[in-house]
Amino acid sequence: MDAGAIQALVAALLLSAQSLTGYTAPAAPPAIAFLPQGELALRACAGPCAVYGWFPPGHTIYLDERLDPLEDLQARAILLHELVHFLQQENGALAGPRSCRTWLKREHEAFEVERRWLIAQPGAGGAGGLARARAPRVPLGRFCRDEPPAQEGAKALPARLPGPADAIRPR
Repeated sequence: MDAGAIQALVAALLLSAQSLTGYTAPAAPPAIAFLPQGELALRACAGPCAVYGWFPPGHTIYLDERLDPLEDLQARAILLHELVHFLQQENGALAGPRSCRTWLKREHEAFEVERRWLIAQPGAGGAGGLARARAPRVPLGRFCRDEPPAQEGAKALPARLPGPADAIRPR
């Protein structure tokens, strides 16, 4: 993949993510690394999983090597999602204890930005098209084992919120 073209795309998507989140520009953009899906799954999930993009703490976004964000809108949306996580880190957003609820808040914001961006893209089919298809669900109980049960009268999170594993079809 053309490194210069990827850098230009990252710069454009960072601007979009900044305008949709209000986050400030980072000192430098992240590096983008393409990995075989199996290696990406091992790094992100410690085993097989349906992951196509991952941003661990640091300055590198990892994408499934089957994705082509230069040519495919859905792949660009995945990259944008990971860039939101990069901006969250660089801006100290949603900082605090590493808990499942914090992770869900980060994911919710990234998916909402991704959804809004997709709605504005020509050929994405508006709110009922690709933006809806890229609104995956993650069962809260599967990932939030570190959370105490909701207290009586407390507003509980829905059982399913946007997450990384649904409706993603790599090229």
